[in-house]
Amino acid sequence: MLFIVIFLSAFLLLPVKEKIGNLHDSSFFHLAEKAVGSEKDTAEKVEPEKICLAEEALKNLPSVPRPKENKRKEKLIVWAKKSVLIDAESGKVIFEDKMLEDQNIASLTKLVTAVVLMDRVKDWNERVEISSYAATAGGATVHFLSGEKFLAKDLLKAMLMNSDNTAARALAEHFGGPGKEEDFVSLMNEKAKELGLKNSYFADAAGLQDEGAHSCAYDIALVGRETLKYPMLLEIMQTPSHIEIVSKDEFSKVHRVGNTNELLGKYSGILGAKTGFTYSAGYCLLMMRELPDKGKIIGVVLDAGQHQRWTEMQKMLDWAYKNYEWSVFPE
Repeated sequence: MLFIVIFLSAFLLLPVKEKIGNLHDSSFFHLAEKAVGSEKDTAEKVEPEKICLAEEALKNLPSVPRPKENKRKEKLIVWAKKSVLIDAESGKVIFEDKMLEDQNIASLTKLVTAVVLMDRVKDWNERVEISSYAATAGGATVHFLSGEKFLAKDLLKAMLMNSDNTAARALAEHFGGPGKEEDFVSLMNEKAKELGLKNSYFADAAGLQDEGAHSCAYDIALVGRETLKYPMLLEIMQTPSHIEIVSKDEFSKVHRVGNTNELLGKYSGILGAKTGFTYSAGYCLLMMRELPDKGKIIGVVLDAGQHQRWTEMQKMLDWAYKNYEWSVFPE
């Protein structure tokens, strides 16, 4: 015990060793100096380049949504049968209600069609002819006629903005391989596996066929996350209504394309949105939003009311930005 006390005293007196006289030759001072020296040696071994690399790596870490202390528990969704809200960067689920349960998703299917097309189409100025099969799709339509020819990019606009079923069928037939929608649908289901979708199977490119097809809110949020990789898709979804596209044939017929996004230009930060409706699926909506100094979030509501899907989506997105903050590390 006495040895420890003397050693600690010598260690504490190192800064004034020279003023103590004969004690500066004490072996206890030598032991204390050796201990301090070993600490300095260890510190010197850390290379500055490695420290800089570590700092740079920290900068590249994604910000993650973290609940604020005052985050309130509340019932966000009233009308939608299934819903989910995820952080686009990390994939973290912020809110969910039956997000993995089976549900028809109607024209939200067209988001999968669009992602597959981004893999397949090499020239968006390629001309695509409207087949008689495509022309009879019905539903949301820009009134394309059999035999008309359009640039692929114009049909993509009609499919995403106006949710046109004829455009979806025509693109699937043209870029699916040997001219069959079924071949394109096979590519859609392969893409579903590639994206790690947990509960999805697609039966057509437009989302008209409910029988045998199904998905879930979480899977469609993941598809939305994939669309964020393609600026072309986001630009189209942000395009206001009433653009004109002209057929590239001898008739040069003008078609007007609207945008089904009712909140476009009225709700800040919208990166993209897609609507869907069939009697089996009900009214569906996916929306992606980003606010300054905050994260990108993706919301999905399935089988909600025609007008309620918009109000519930706004409520869900606003709630997330109010009750969460984005940071690399917790405070």
